[in-house]
Amino acid sequence: MKAPLKAEDSQTSACLSSLMMRRGVAPRHQAAEIARICAISVSQARRKLRGAVWLFNEVQAICQHFGETLDAVFHTPVLQGQALSPLGVSPAVASYPATMLIDGQRLACDIELGPLCTSAEAQSCQGLIAFHRPQDGWLVTGSQSPQAKARTGPRYVVEQLQLRNPVAQAKARIAVLDDDIGSAGALTDWFNEVGYEAHAYTRSEDLLAQPLTDHDAFVVDLILAGGQTSQALVERIRQAQPDAPIVLLTGQLRDGTASEATLATILRTQGVTFFEKPVRPAVLTAAIQSSLDRLMPQHA
Repeated sequence: MKAPLKAEDSQTSACLSSLMMRRGVAPRHQAAEIARICAISVSQARRKLRGAVWLFNEVQAICQHFGETLDAVFHTPVLQGQALSPLGVSPAVASYPATMLIDGQRLACDIELGPLCTSAEAQSCQGLIAFHRPQDGWLVTGSQSPQAKARTGPRYVVEQLQLRNPVAQAKARIAVLDDDIGSAGALTDWFNEVGYEAHAYTRSEDLLAQPLTDHDAFVVDLILAGGQTSQALVERIRQAQPDAPIVLLTGQLRDGTASEATLATILRTQGVTFFEKPVRPAVLTAAIQSSLDRLMPQHA
């Protein structure tokens, strides 16, 4: 008989969501996974995750699918009115408080977890990863860092990351220059969503039309429209902003469009950071914020 589960439905959703998170199913994929296991529509699954009625056979099917008993899944602080998961966060909310470990610093941040890393060599696990320690909570670091390599337990891809400033301060202003309006717009949207004030430009003339001191950091494509390099622009930026973080991006090294010699000269003489496209926005954000944080004592 398909009787509704007697437990509080919102608590049931929290426990099942926590189960799936432990098994590497990110929150944004959980509705689809439930729909597949229970043979219901994705919209029905979403409603259940938001607190709609669960049927006992649905809950049982999910537990059996992941090889866990009902007692193991529901004998948690969730059903005792405490934290919504064994890790002290609500799995229904994709944001987790965490600490980023970078360049010897510990930066407070909020993260959204992606899938479980099944292999350190997997392409999806080559950016930022997160792991949990009971004494420290969630920790975020690069996949090739000593901390990540020493980790033997579960590690997760970081889908999104938002750094938290320890004190109230003005938003850092970031200029994004890319002749591809889609790429410039996407990066600008990302920066704005995670707490910066970003502006997109598709021509160097537009960026130079206003004082370069209006921006605190710059993300610049190495190859601009017509095959022109951004070397002269980067030199102008560095003259106006001697300490500002400048990040160069390109996806054209392998086909020879971008010159390695030109790139090497800029890296050597202008103090810039370089990433090859595609780059995860969270990794780009971490690099910029780390540089800005190092400047804070100088400008205090």
